[in-house]
Amino acid sequence: MLGSFLGATGGNYVEADLKDSTDSSAVANLALWFKNNTGVTAAKWTDSSGNNNHATQSTEGNQATVSGGGLDFEEDNSEHYDLTNKITISANQGFCIALVFTPEATGGNCILSDGSNEMIQIHNASTLRIKTNTPGTITTDAVFPVGTFASGSKFLVLINRSAGASNRFTFFKNGTALTPDIDTSANEAAGENPNGFEITIFGSRDGSANFLDGIVHEVAFWERGLTTQEITDVNEYLKEIHGL
Repeated sequence: MLGSFLGATGGNYVEADLKDSTDSSAVANLALWFKNNTGVTAAKWTDSSGNNNHATQSTEGNQATVSGGGLDFEEDNSEHYDLTNKITISANQGFCIALVFTPEATGGNCILSDGSNEMIQIHNASTLRIKTNTPGTITTDAVFPVGTFASGSKFLVLINRSAGASNRFTFFKNGTALTPDIDTSANEAAGENPNGFEITIFGSRDGSANFLDGIVHEVAFWERGLTTQEITDVNEYLKEIHGL
């Protein structure tokens, strides 16, 4: 269970809903938090991290529909949002993303991006993809059993990368660790993708491709890798909030 706070930035804590937890754990470097049923409209999802890094879309035809406490992105290939501030992950820097999502299609679901070589994506029903380009382009594909990310069911996925040139990826679905298939995965093992990237778009690749198709119920992104206990706390908090 998450402690009294989900995130901390600059000494200002963001209160979580589980205020009665006895396991206090403040998680620093939370860059954005699109919190379920909080500050969400078709034109804007307010950032609850305290950084004012909101997701905004002024063009009505490119707006998703409010649903499930979040945003329902349809398959018409236009719905996406700009972030108020750019997030930059440097080479050898850790990061973590936690997403609660009900997919309505199993291909091309790009969560966060800047360009074609900088994105975090549910590539298909079995693959998580991370593309980086600082100092050079590397594609990480973590492949799991077919149907792991199948459409139609809500799930929580968490991707964590530790810091350093010998970085290590860890992957979770609904709080349970996932082990990538070593024969079909690429660049997901320790030290294989410590490169950097930027994030400016929510819901597609660079606002023009790989659009999300499904309901995003909640998403949080940290500018560092989380500890084992913090990962457990985040997973347990989101599982409880979303009934997973």
